[in-house]
Amino acid sequence: MTTTNNMNKRKLSIDQFRGFAIFGMILVNYLGHFDVIPQTFKHPHFGMTFANAIAPYFLIAVGMGFRISFVNMVARAGYRTSVIHSLKRYLILIFIGLVLYGPNIKVDIWDALVDIGFSGILALPFILRSKTVRTIAAVSYLILYQLLFVFAGYGDWTMANSIDGGPLGPLSWVSILLFGTVLFDFLHECSSSDFIRKTLVYGIALMMLGYLLSLLQPQEAWQFSQRSMSIAYPIFASGLGFVTFLFFYILNDVYKIELPHFTIFGINPLLLYIIQNILIDLHGAVLPSKAPLWQALSGFIVIYTLCYLVAHYLWRNKIIIKL
Repeated sequence: MTTTNNMNKRKLSIDQFRGFAIFGMILVNYLGHFDVIPQTFKHPHFGMTFANAIAPYFLIAVGMGFRISFVNMVARAGYRTSVIHSLKRYLILIFIGLVLYGPNIKVDIWDALVDIGFSGILALPFILRSKTVRTIAAVSYLILYQLLFVFAGYGDWTMANSIDGGPLGPLSWVSILLFGTVLFDFLHECSSSDFIRKTLVYGIALMMLGYLLSLLQPQEAWQFSQRSMSIAYPIFASGLGFVTFLFFYILNDVYKIELPHFTIFGINPLLLYIIQNILIDLHGAVLPSKAPLWQALSGFIVIYTLCYLVAHYLWRNKIIIKL
């Protein structure tokens, strides 16, 4: 079991990376509704866009946080209590997602919070195991999902009826979370130079593997797709997440440069996600999808400012809302 030495020391890069993911969610979730916005800010059925990288970034941050909190909780309260607490936490997250997304069990509910909740439960048996075991678990979940996707008819059903992999999607999403736990172990255990080297090698290897898998045939079953969650997408996106986090590590923890707003966003991600989701759901009553660019950008500035004011108030008053 990993010891808790220095585990409680908060890394600026983790908060900044998580805050960047929240910023990205607000950006693409809002602007993606407008016809005038470039495709890279939208979620196509197939392809790897900036928008399709945001959810994996957040899952990696969730994995890092889960690894920290669970190891610390086990040291403080014991394994059984920690497991029960984590199960309750992820079940509550699933319930919040069900309330937030609506009753459509085929489509609407299989969004971020529900996928994170089920992914956390699937990751729980492996969270204290070695990096090698967690990597094997991540790949095994992906292989299981891909077999069901290709050979059980699940792929055709998902693409026609659901989003983000549908009811079995967490089998794929959990791999990204588990890769996030591995990334945290690199951060916790390695010197700065070793962390940079390992993260770069691991990240590039995942990206190359994901790209090669995306070339397999039939193309519909293997190409990058957040909607399908087939194997190439989560592997490539995880590698991209490693490389992106490395950028924040070098900037924040090596050069001590903090980007504005991201830390404040990264401290209360759950509440901010809920707030931005509610605000964005209301946007259609104010601005239609065919609105011109200046109106779309103005609307984004309004929603972003509201989210920032809430985040800043919580940060200033040292309020952290978590399950």
